[in-house]
Amino acid sequence: MLNILSPILPMIFLICLGRWFRQVEYFSKQTVAEIKKFLLNICTPITIINMTLLMKIDANTFLIITLSYIMLCLFLIGGKIANVIPFLHNKLNPYVSSGTAFMLVGMSLFTVIYGTEHLATFALIGIGHEFFIWTIYYPLFYLDTQGRKITLATFKNLLSSPFIIALILGIILNAVGAVQILESSSIGNSILELLTMISSVASPLLLIVLGYGLVFEVENFKLSLKLVLVRFSVVGLFGLLFKFLVIDFILKPNLIVDLSFYAYLALPLMFTLTLFVEGVVSDEEVEIINGAIGISTIVSIILLIILSVIIPPSIL
Repeated sequence: MLNILSPILPMIFLICLGRWFRQVEYFSKQTVAEIKKFLLNICTPITIINMTLLMKIDANTFLIITLSYIMLCLFLIGGKIANVIPFLHNKLNPYVSSGTAFMLVGMSLFTVIYGTEHLATFALIGIGHEFFIWTIYYPLFYLDTQGRKITLATFKNLLSSPFIIALILGIILNAVGAVQILESSSIGNSILELLTMISSVASPLLLIVLGYGLVFEVENFKLSLKLVLVRFSVVGLFGLLFKFLVIDFILKPNLIVDLSFYAYLALPLMFTLTLFVEGVVSDEEVEIINGAIGISTIVSIILLIILSVIIPPSIL
C-alpha cells in the first residue's frame, strides 16, 4: 500500500501548494495564465516529441494505438449521448469523458504498481490517446466552445499546430533511429537530456496550477461531481463493451493487454483540460472543471488500488 501511495503524496503536496499560493496571493491570476500558456505551447509539444521518440514501433504497435484511438472516439460520442439526459447535460461532457490524465497520473502509478517491464502496452494506449487529443479532441473542443465551423483553414491550422508537428516529428525521428544517433555523441545525449528535463517540468507546474484553481463551493462541488459521474459512466460502459466485443476479438488473450486497458479506464480526466478551458469558458466553469479533476483523481487512485488487488503484480 505504501508503495502505491509514494508517487501520489508528492502530487497531493503540489496541488495543496498551488491552493496555498492562491490563498496567500503568491501568484496573480495573470501569472498563472502565463504559466498555463508556457505549459501548453512549450512543455506539451516537447513532451509529445520525447514520448514518441522513445517508443518501440512494430505491427502490434499500430494495432494497439489504432484500437485505443477508436475507443476514445467512442468515449467522446458517449459524452455527447450523455447530453441527451437533461439532468446530466453539460457542453463539456464529451471532453470530460474522453480526455485522460495519462502522462501525469497513468504512467507514474502504473509503473509503481506493475513496474517498467509491463509498461509497453499501457504506453502504446497512451500514444493513441495523444493522437486522439491533437487530431480530434483539441480541434473539436475549440469548434464547440468558440462556435466555429470546420473549414479548409481549420485543417490548415490543425496541421500547423505545434502538437501535430510534435507528433509527426517524433514519429519520423523514431523511424530513422534518431535516438541511437543522438546517443552516440555527447551533444546528442545533452539534447535528449534537455528534452527529458523540459518534459519533467510540466508535471509539477501543472499540479500547482491545478491546485491554484481548486475552489470548492457547495454548488460547484455538486456540478463537478456530476461531471465525474458522467465520465466514469461513459468510460465504464463504452470501454468495457469495446474491450469485450472488439479488443478481445482482434487481439490474442493476454493478461498484460487486459491489465493495461483496465488501468487506462480507471484514470482521471485530463489535467490539461484546465489549460484548454482558460479563456473560452466562464471562471465558474473553470473552477467546476478543476474540482472534477480533483474528485476524479481520488476515484482513480481507489480504482487502481482495487485493480492491483484483483490483478496483483506477482501473477504477471
